[in-house]
Amino acid sequence: MNFFEAQDKARRNTFWLVILFGFAVTGLIILTNLVILSALAYKETGLVVFSYNELINYLEWDVFVAIAIGVSVLVFLGSLYKTMSLSSGGPAVAEMLGGILISQSTNNPQERQLLNIVEEMAIAAGMPIPKVYLMDELAINAFAAGKSPSTAVIGVTRGALSQLSRDELQGVIAHEFSHILNGDMRLNIQLIGVLHGILLIGIIGYYIVRSLRYARISRSEKGGSVVGAVIAAGFGLMIIGYAGTFFGQWIKSVVSRQREYLADASAVQFTRNKDSIAGALKKIGGLSAGSFLEAAAAPQYSHAFFAKGISSFWQSIFATHPPLDKRIKKIDPQWDGKYISYQAKEQQTSTVSYAKTESLKPSVTGVVVTTAILSAAEQAISQVGTLNEENVEYVQQLMQTLPQSLRNASQNAYSVRGVIYSLLIRDQSNQNEAWVLLEKYADANMHTLTKELYDDAMQLDEKLKLPLLELSVNTLRELSANQYAQFKTTVNNIISADKSIDLHEWVIKRLVLQQLDEHFSLREPAKAKHAFLGAVKGDAEVLLSLIAYVEHKSDKLAKLAFELGKKEIGAQAFNIVPREKLSLDTINKSLDNLMQLKPLLKPRILKASAAIILADNKTTTKGIELFRTISTCLDCPMPPLHA
Repeated sequence: MNFFEAQDKARRNTFWLVILFGFAVTGLIILTNLVILSALAYKETGLVVFSYNELINYLEWDVFVAIAIGVSVLVFLGSLYKTMSLSSGGPAVAEMLGGILISQSTNNPQERQLLNIVEEMAIAAGMPIPKVYLMDELAINAFAAGKSPSTAVIGVTRGALSQLSRDELQGVIAHEFSHILNGDMRLNIQLIGVLHGILLIGIIGYYIVRSLRYARISRSEKGGSVVGAVIAAGFGLMIIGYAGTFFGQWIKSVVSRQREYLADASAVQFTRNKDSIAGALKKIGGLSAGSFLEAAAAPQYSHAFFAKGISSFWQSIFATHPPLDKRIKKIDPQWDGKYISYQAKEQQTSTVSYAKTESLKPSVTGVVVTTAILSAAEQAISQVGTLNEENVEYVQQLMQTLPQSLRNASQNAYSVRGVIYSLLIRDQSNQNEAWVLLEKYADANMHTLTKELYDDAMQLDEKLKLPLLELSVNTLRELSANQYAQFKTTVNNIISADKSIDLHEWVIKRLVLQQLDEHFSLREPAKAKHAFLGAVKGDAEVLLSLIAYVEHKSDKLAKLAFELGKKEIGAQAFNIVPREKLSLDTINKSLDNLMQLKPLLKPRILKASAAIILADNKTTTKGIELFRTISTCLDCPMPPLHA
């Protein structure tokens, strides 16, 4: 299954989640009515009645309907409340589980190694770099959370850092990247909201019983029977809570189990090292703490951990994860059945090393698979949402060729702003005015810091620009809201300094500010609503025309390339937009509309874009930069391509 099919299936799975939710609510309505009928029978007779024939005498349909409405509203509001509380996506889940954000400027060797692994994989997959959270747990476990690749976070336990080798840790992270790229995370968050609503009735029953422990009970027979009925109802609602747990675990099991086998297989494919993820699973089996977490919220998110996060009666019946031995056997059929017992992992001494140097190629000459990727539009698009060892190694090499001053600056929330400013100023035709604006709008010392970075920014190889921007965006998320507002104002003023915005500036603005606007809740994430290409015909024409003019110098070649793109997309009614009618406002509006396409329509736009770029059997860094920017904006992770 390719990336677009996986994303579409993940969205369709929401429909089945609603169906399962409906079954669960129906069951709760029936059980709640039975509990209420039993309470009424107890109030009248003083006896606990189990006979259906007896209970039916107390049934009143208007009461039944009222209870059904009440239960439905209660469950819905409970689910809505929890879903709203998780509206920020990944960070909310990570904090709920006790995770602490690992700063990009950390000097802890284990944390630095973890960040390096996540950065390598994210850049190799062409997706925004997830923020990383550390859970202070002895167990070996991890999770990915978020509503989309652009808002994802990854959480890892301290036990995983201390117990796993670099290769094993990479296998675990690759497993979590599989969940991100397959669209599993959105469903995981929806599950938390749905299950909270289902369990809410049991929670209410618990508080009813608890509150009545301290209530003054009337000595009268009538008063005693009323209190007894309320207590009975409270206990009944608690029993329904267990029924809710049953339904919740059932839904989790239906939704989650097979996804773990797929993620394990993907991790092996990503790393080409079955021992990496198999080794991590074997160490879980040999560790006394295993993969079980102590966080109070762990049961709510148990379906989304790397390995089983809790131990309970329901987990043994409705397991969300396959047994460890079966997972290991799937990966390593020759396994002897022995787990790996506790061994203290050697401390890393380097805080900046990206990988074992012996695994690297001697020089960076391009992505290993680039020539194949760019041989045809179909092959180019087939790379969307993929991750492989060659691209990871290529990114490792890129990181080693990145100027150390820029790399270090990109890890600090203060100095990273100087990285962006220096990249912007180097492309300005009126640099003197840009420096003046920087001094006017940025922090007092930012002018000096940017000057120090400017020479390296001027010499920066173009193929390093996008990876550096991706690293920088990840660190810029650590800014406060006020700091980001100042940064955004400064960027916009520098871009406007020469009264024109070229493609390099547009790429920086679109990649950096769009992601940060979403992070700081200044921009709503795009919602998929266009199911037909005709709904965005004008927008597609604008974007494809831009690509044609950027990649091909003459209007004649641009028109010929546009025709090839039309053929690839299967839209003969498309017409190229005259060059003079293209403006940055028009381009931005068109891209915003295309971001609202349904998943299965996006590859048609990208195929047409690739066909236009490849029309003369040549590619340019500028064309590839534009193509990858568009892919990122469309939430279609594109691995690094090299001209």
